[in-house]
Amino acid sequence: MPLDVVPPEVLRQAIEACPSGMVGVNGAGVIVLANGEIERLFGYTRAELVGSPVEILLPEALRYKHTGQRNAFMHQPSARRLGTGRDFLGRRKDGREFPIEVGLNPQRIGDDIIVLCAVVDISERKRLERLQDEFVTTVSHELRTPMTSIAGSLGLLIGGACGTLPKSAAHLLAIAHSNCQRLVRLVNDILDIKKLEAGQAGFVLQLCSTRDLVEQAIEANRGFADSHHVRVELRAAKPFDVRVDPDRFIQVIVNLLSNACKFSTPGGKVVVAVERRETNVQISVRDHGAGIPPAFKPRVFERFAQGDSADGQSKSGSGLGLSIVRQIVTQMDGQVGFKDAPGGGTIFYVDLPSADRPAQEVDRNRRGPEVVPAKAKRRTAR
Repeated sequence: MPLDVVPPEVLRQAIEACPSGMVGVNGAGVIVLANGEIERLFGYTRAELVGSPVEILLPEALRYKHTGQRNAFMHQPSARRLGTGRDFLGRRKDGREFPIEVGLNPQRIGDDIIVLCAVVDISERKRLERLQDEFVTTVSHELRTPMTSIAGSLGLLIGGACGTLPKSAAHLLAIAHSNCQRLVRLVNDILDIKKLEAGQAGFVLQLCSTRDLVEQAIEANRGFADSHHVRVELRAAKPFDVRVDPDRFIQVIVNLLSNACKFSTPGGKVVVAVERRETNVQISVRDHGAGIPPAFKPRVFERFAQGDSADGQSKSGSGLGLSIVRQIVTQMDGQVGFKDAPGGGTIFYVDLPSADRPAQEVDRNRRGPEVVPAKAKRRTAR
């Protein structure tokens, strides 16, 4: 129901009863209403807020930028729900800053637009997230060294460093070695995702041939493909050049290949294609499996997300591979996505800027290696 047909007293009571902070802002960015929760959160009285610009609730360093964002929003106002990825910093009257989450709901009243802003203090949630991240990182670091040592020792035993082993012992050691390697991969994945999200993973960008790097990734993944009885086929007509971190690029393709092999049927084929798409180079990895269930598609790139294939079969893994892929590709100014393949299966694709784009389009296409720190601000939320 539009706000202009709601009785003023009913509207006032509804806003006052809302457990979240509520602020009404007109088209000029001026606060026209506020509830008691906003007074409690920010320390201002209602009389101090009404008639003031909404930027009074933000840190001074963010106010100028927010004014531009607010004006752009007013040109095309649309509802935006509360949720991760809509985090801001609020500023209390006493100058203290704290994290907030904001939802927007524009309503037309007469000739003006009033934007109702729901504001929630997320300080406690952020504190718990920091504690969780610190715990995971600490445990991962403490686990990696001993697990790597154990995996290496088991590998030496299996390789005959201590002589020929009885078949039963060799079988048990092979199982232990396989599980140990799996744990090492999980720990490395966790540390990778933490570094990428924290902006601590530097990238050394170089001019590289996509075909050469893809061939290296296929070779590195050959053992995994063979263990799943899957054949990998490369279709690359030309060696298109891109400016990427070669090690990170190979990590992306290996993750996509292992994912495709894992969800392929034994005896199946995974097709890797490299082709030019306007000013981008696209690398796609297509499997011929059962596909991704519709309910799981929105969560494909989430951390620790693990879904069954469309045929209901569960697959092992850390649930971090695709999340790492997205982080790396984003840091290299690319995009990653997926779609259903014609005739069944899934196509994952990576779009990267071609190295021969005009300099005004890609100002980082300089000659020689370039060290680029990870850009945490480019993280996306699911």
